Amino acid sequence: MLGEIHLFGAREREGVGWPDKRAGQQRWLSSMVSGLESVSWELESRRITSTRAGFASAIYGFRVPSVLVGAEAPQAADSWTGQRDALQFGSNCRQIRGGSEDCLFVNVFTPKLPNEDDNALLPVLFVIHGGAFIGRSGDLTPGHMMDKGLVIVSINYRLNVYGFLSLEGTNAPGNAGLKDQTFALKWVQANIAKFGGDPDNVTIVGESAGGAAVHYQVLSPLSAGLFHRAISESGSALNPWAYTPGTQDYAIRLGNRLRYHTEGNQGLLDFLRNATVEAIDKAVPIILTHPEKVRYLSNPFVPSLEYPNPDKEPFLPYPPRYMESQGLFNRVPYITGSNSDEGKGFVGSDASMEESTYWETIVNDLERVVPLDLGLTKGSAESVEVANKVKEFYFGDQELSYDTKQHWIDLQTDLLITLGVQTTVRSHSSYSNSTYNYQFIYNGATHGAEYSYVFYAGSMEDRSTDAVKMATLFADMWSDFAKTGDPSLEEETEWLPVSESSFPYLQINTTLTPLYNLENDRMNFWFDIYNNYYNTTSQG
Repeated sequence: MLGEIHLFGAREREGVGWPDKRAGQQRWLSSMVSGLESVSWELESRRITSTRAGFASAIYGFRVPSVLVGAEAPQAADSWTGQRDALQFGSNCRQIRGGSEDCLFVNVFTPKLPNEDDNALLPVLFVIHGGAFIGRSGDLTPGHMMDKGLVIVSINYRLNVYGFLSLEGTNAPGNAGLKDQTFALKWVQANIAKFGGDPDNVTIVGESAGGAAVHYQVLSPLSAGLFHRAISESGSALNPWAYTPGTQDYAIRLGNRLRYHTEGNQGLLDFLRNATVEAIDKAVPIILTHPEKVRYLSNPFVPSLEYPNPDKEPFLPYPPRYMESQGLFNRVPYITGSNSDEGKGFVGSDASMEESTYWETIVNDLERVVPLDLGLTKGSAESVEVANKVKEFYFGDQELSYDTKQHWIDLQTDLLITLGVQTTVRSHSSYSNSTYNYQFIYNGATHGAEYSYVFYAGSMEDRSTDAVKMATLFADMWSDFAKTGDPSLEEETEWLPVSESSFPYLQINTTLTPLYNLENDRMNFWFDIYNNYYNTTSQG
């Protein structure tokens, strides 16, 4: 059911001392700010131990103050009074494996709380989770990053059809999930100082779909001034799985699957809001066609161009590729990068690739490698030509087979992640002098491999192990960037930003190596394809 959701006040602390150093629970009598209203309440938190046996306050499960109806944007709600505990994470947002529509929670991890003796504020790291816009949550273990003098905030946001349904002429214009993130950033601006965080020094970070979401916040005019730096790990709004021109057609297909056939978008929206979540969850995965699925649009309800609403400014007023090309983005210091073997996690197992049928299916439908956002009609001369060019570039005169599987993995790496990231880098280079690019290569880094080092929860005692080296490098670079806007480490190699004429990047391994022109030949191949074949009407 796309029903009504009431989410009540994430509350800020005020005028309390540092909690007792004993592990366990600590109750505070505090005041809260919910929108523009303040009322008294009580909060319970618990202590957590960092990787160096220090302590931090873990404040879980704040409900962001809002009222949500269907796929509407979040709205301020009435405050509540009384005691709420913050001892555990709140409900995950609705997804295939469960969750709830009552899910917009904020979690705060702070190494210190303001008091009369120390009211200095710390930089804020605001974490947006990944999960292809259909799964996962903000349930975060911050690990070693808690030792870096940051206040860390993690959030939930609506997913799938509940967060990205759009229907023209209704109060569901699209991108509600992204607006949830913006709403949480507004909450941080209003409240984080009472947790020891500096609202004037907020860095947003995300991996995979979280990285794409960070990029969307960088693009959106609604997010201007709400953050000051950004980090996208293996995710860009220009990735093929991260954007579709509109989700209305998919909403209509969903209605048809659920046997709704009456005309009118508002009627369809009302019908979906009254359908059961079980019925919706069962129908959504089967509404994409086979050609859509194999051409890198893995989920139907993802960020999209919004339908105009005369009363509200859209989160995404233009297609992201256009906004990037025109410099229509928030000019903040920005780190964006990817991993060397992203595609390995998407091609299936070695056992499946050893089967001849695996490769026969690809050879018999070679146009699956033609990106949907090129806007070429399948079967057209241009589409066939691009498919043949791709095969020739990546495989030469070799056959597609298990013996050439690394070429296939490289192709998936580029199509799914690297090309979108590098297109973003090139676009930013024309308008920004503080965009930093990286490639993570340690141990043949696959998709998401860096995330476990950014928030490393293992022991830090043995500094000689590769895992601790990687965790130290990421924590140092990311935290320095959050504090200063410059990720270079004084004792390591200088990390230069890109410019219009120069494209440096940092290769991250157990040591750091400055290089230029990431995957130069592969990226130039795709830049030429888009220059020669891109249909400008394909993105809405």
